[in-house]
Amino acid sequence: MAKETYYFSHDSNAITDTKILNMRSDYGMEGYGLFWAIIEMLRNEENYKLECSKNTYRAVKTLTNTTIDVEQYINDCINDYQLFKEDEGF
Repeated sequence: MAKETYYFSHDSNAITDTKILNMRSDYGMEGYGLFWAIIEMLRNEENYKLECSKNTYRAVKTLTNTTIDVEQYINDCINDYQLFKEDEGF
């Protein structure tokens, strides 16, 4: 049976990126792990987008078992750190 996962590369020094460092100063390594979990979720979506909704936040929380408030975290990643972009509710 064929493996139904996809490979994507990322910078090997992402951990030292200024935006990531700013996020980590507030959310620590748990926030860093959450960031990459969300990136993987985005990669699996047809248009590389997730809806900004309570259901998405719940799904992320359940998938990652994080202690972080996911809605606040994603809003901070959009508005404070510019790690994600919001586009018409996605």
